[in-house]
Parts: sequence; structure tokens; C-alpha cells
Amino acid sequence: MTAGKTRNTSPTMLIVISMVAGFIVGATVGESTNNVKFIGDIFFHLVQMGIVPFVMCTIIEAIGGLTAKDLSNIGIKGIIWFAASSILASAFGIVCTLVFQPGVGLANSVLVQNATTTVEVSNGIWQDTVLGFFGSNIVASMSAGAIVPCIVFAIVLGLVCSGWRQAYDNKCVVYDFCVELAALILNIIRAVMKVAPVGIFCYVSATVGSMGAEVIVPLLKYLLVLGSTVLLFMVLWIVVVCVRCGLYPARLIRKMWRMSVMALSTTSSAVALPVEMQDAKERLGLREDIADLVLPLGMPLNSNGASIHLAVTSLTIAQIYGVTYAGAELVSLTVICTLLSLANAVAPGADLVSLTMIVPQLGLPLNSIGIFAGLTYPVGAIRTILNVNSDVYCALMVAADYSDGIDRAIFDADN
Repeated sequence: MTAGKTRNTSPTMLIVISMVAGFIVGATVGESTNNVKFIGDIFFHLVQMGIVPFVMCTIIEAIGGLTAKDLSNIGIKGIIWFAASSILASAFGIVCTLVFQPGVGLANSVLVQNATTTVEVSNGIWQDTVLGFFGSNIVASMSAGAIVPCIVFAIVLGLVCSGWRQAYDNKCVVYDFCVELAALILNIIRAVMKVAPVGIFCYVSATVGSMGAEVIVPLLKYLLVLGSTVLLFMVLWIVVVCVRCGLYPARLIRKMWRMSVMALSTTSSAVALPVEMQDAKERLGLREDIADLVLPLGMPLNSNGASIHLAVTSLTIAQIYGVTYAGAELVSLTVICTLLSLANAVAPGADLVSLTMIVPQLGLPLNSIGIFAGLTYPVGAIRTILNVNSDVYCALMVAADYSDGIDRAIFDADN
């Protein structure tokens, strides 16, 4: 029994150890760790190369296997929880930033005065974000890794497969192909994850080595506010989920430990998705059809961590430059942060991409993004853990409406 437990927890502990070791080595050795960064990049590329078809096939399988009644219940409820949680996350981030004022006092620092950036401005407005949900060429969207239009296409194809199967005695070649392809890609991802500690160590050590402590220290208050806001929002989420679903908080946290570590170490919702889906079903007892539909949809549509990050960072920049917002402007900022979180990239480094979309719309200098260029890893880790965990929280809230939505025997089991 003890040996079995050790084998089950060993991969997660190895990832934790590799992440901590990467921090220590990066801080100690410095920029020379960039020589091993390509190994970490290879690991991420191997995982991400199948993520788009995996997500699409999983959604097609989940939707195509449901009846019209199931789709209306599970899908709509999931989207409602996504929208509510993302809006609340943006508002919560704004309130915390206004209270703790992390940008005050940084205007005259060398870091702010010397801030530069090579990123290009994104001039799109919120209508462009919504338009971007609907790609004109699915092959081009897949090639570009544009996950939202791919998911829209997968939803449509899943709906067609569902209707086809109901009309033709549950027979659909395309549906069966997608089911098998998803299983095959998942096996590839699981094989790649066996070398995750090596890839994560190389990525973290190189990131920390090139970043340096001199970048973190002036912005430590910002990181503390961002981290504390995410942590407090997650605690509130856990309380709500446990009250509604009748779950024990400590057990819920322990059961989600593996996916949380994966989110922290990889800073990628896409990389964490297979582990998230497996643990949601096998450790939390989430009903399979709910997990297969809500969790992949949540990856691009429910970025609570990104919502808070956009709110906290944009207001921090405003505070640095002495710009204030009030009343309707704050309401507008809440909506903008929520909408732009939907266009959030799911790969490492997405924090800077997000900022190029919101900073110009607020009339703030684009060079201000350079202030946060060295914080890609810690910021990514902070926001990704909430992105991943909030997807599971929303799925549990949906499952609470069904008597068999959560398998209590699996949740209460010591695994």
C-alpha cells in the first residue's frame, strides 16, 4: 500500500523538486543557464504539438455523445459559470489593486525609467476580440494555434455529430475517428510527461537565470498583490464550491494538488489540461461527460487568473504614471479585462501578449510593458494555477446540479 502511494505521488514530487532546483540553479549560476533553455522548449513543443487536435477531438467527443437535453443543460450551465467567475475575478483584481496600490512609488525607479519593449501594439477593440472567435479557415486557425476559433469549429462539428448519431442509430465515422484520435494523442502526451521534470528544470533555471533578482525586487509589491489576490480569490472559490457541493476543503485541495503543481511549473493551461482532466475524473469523481465538455471549454473561456492579472497589472501601470480611473471607467475596465481574458494565449509567456491588448486601449504607454518583461515566469505561474483550478471549480458547480455529477466514493477514496 505504501509503495503504491509512493509511485502515485512520485511524478508530482519530482516536478516540484525540479522546479525548486531550477530556481536555485538559475539564481546561482545566472545567464549561462540559457544554454539549456532549448531542452525546456523542446519539452513544451512536444506537449503542445498535439494540444489543438486533442482539445478539438475531446470537445467533439463530449458534445457528439450528448443528447440535445444534455447539451442545453451542461453546456449552458458551464458557460454561465465561466462568465460569472471571470467578471468577478476582474472586479476582485481591481478592488485589491485600488486598496493596496502596488504601483505607487515606482515612477522614479531606474527599472521604470529604463523600461523598453520590442512587442508590437495590438490595436484591436473588443469587437475584434469577439470576431476572432470565428475563424474563416479552420486549417489556418489550427496552424496558428488559435485555440478559440478551433473550439468554435469543434463545438459546431460536435453538434452535427450529435444530431447525425441520433438520426443514424449512433453511427458516425467522423465521431468515432475523433474519439480514437483523442485517445492516441493523450497517450503521446502521457509519454512526453514522463520527462517533465527534466524539461521543467531547464525551463525554470534558464528563465530565472536570465531574469535576475534585480528585476524582481523593485516589483516585489506588485507580485505580492497579484499573488495574494489570486490566492484569496481561490480560497473564496474553494469555500463556495465546498458549500454548494458538500465537499471537504482539505480533501479538495489535496485531490487537486497534482494539476496545481503542473500549472505552477509549466505556466501553461494547455500543458496542464490532460492531467487536469484525468484527475478531475479519477480523483475528484467528476462525471465523465461533464469533465470532457466543461474542462476543455474552460481553457480559453474561463481564464480567471488572466482576468485578475490584466486588472492588477493595468491598474498598477496607471498608478505608476499617476493615471486614475473611477466610476464608469472602472466598470468599463472590468468588462475589458474579462473580454480580453477570452483571447488569452494558453502557452508560457502569455502575460506579455495579454498586456499588448489592454495597455494601448487604456491610453497608457506601450513601453510600460517592458517593466514586467522579466516577470514572465512568476506572473505566468501565479495566473495559470487559477486558470486551471477555476475550470475544475466551474465543472464541480455544474456537477452539483446532478445526483450523479460527483462520484462520492471516488472523491472520498484515499488516492
